[in-house]
Amino acid sequence: MTEQHLFEKIAAAEGGGLALVVGRSGSAPRGVGAMLLLDRQGRLTGTVGGGSLEQQALALLKQVQQQGQAVVQPFGLTPEADGMPCGGSVTVLCAPVCPGLQAAAARAADCLAQGKGLVLSARLLPEGRVNWQVPAQGEPEEPPEGYRIPFVPSPRLQIFGAGHIAQALAPQALACDFQVTVLDDRADYLAVHPFPTGVGVVCLETFEQALAGSNTAVNSFLLIATYGHAHDQTVLEQALATDAGYIGMVGSRRKREELFAGLRTKGVSDGALGRVHCPVGLSIGAETPAEIAVSILAQMIAVRRGKG
Repeated sequence: MTEQHLFEKIAAAEGGGLALVVGRSGSAPRGVGAMLLLDRQGRLTGTVGGGSLEQQALALLKQVQQQGQAVVQPFGLTPEADGMPCGGSVTVLCAPVCPGLQAAAARAADCLAQGKGLVLSARLLPEGRVNWQVPAQGEPEEPPEGYRIPFVPSPRLQIFGAGHIAQALAPQALACDFQVTVLDDRADYLAVHPFPTGVGVVCLETFEQALAGSNTAVNSFLLIATYGHAHDQTVLEQALATDAGYIGMVGSRRKREELFAGLRTKGVSDGALGRVHCPVGLSIGAETPAEIAVSILAQMIAVRRGKG
């Protein structure tokens, strides 16, 4: 579930409690901003890391629901302390769902839906209440003693070509919090190869205008997997003119060298071509479309998390 959808659930919740990771040190399963919502019916949405940590956070949430007061609890993630061998620590804010939190969550969801980043401010007051805010640009922020949790929009993934790899990759990427759009120029093919709900589908008139009018920024991931070498080159030329944070192209090393040689004759620099992941994906011996999709998604996640 995306952070936007989790904020929407918080905004619509009737009672319940929220566990929010507000601090992290060393190795830990989730970072600052991870959330776990416990609704009035006992249903859970999100996670703060699983295992013993999550069980203790859940127990704390139930206590918070009964007492109506927020608490901040540090957890040392060691076998002797919490039954987890991570070795780091996290600090979790557990608070009842209240009108102030719901208003802040609604505002946060709206920001993320518009592709905007935000900062969620949470200040624990002496009486066990929390002052929740999502300051707009130019508005005063909470004083230093408050927790300030940044959230960024889900990355946008555009897949050019609706073939087997796209059909395997799109739902996997959607489950990993990417905003996914598949683009192809074959209306008949798209009609008989539908994608799951949540995946955008665009029928292009031509790949020559594949990125026309697209807001392609650093938060954008582009995967080129069309049904023809010429189409791949057409899309790649457009992709290299953007600020996309990731450009991947399905193909062999031989295909890459042939295509790159043609682009060099057009004045494309080696530095620009160095942005392209081709062959695309991590080297895991993938063969089937589903396996190839896993290798591509793993590479994109590594880039997204600053590990690629």
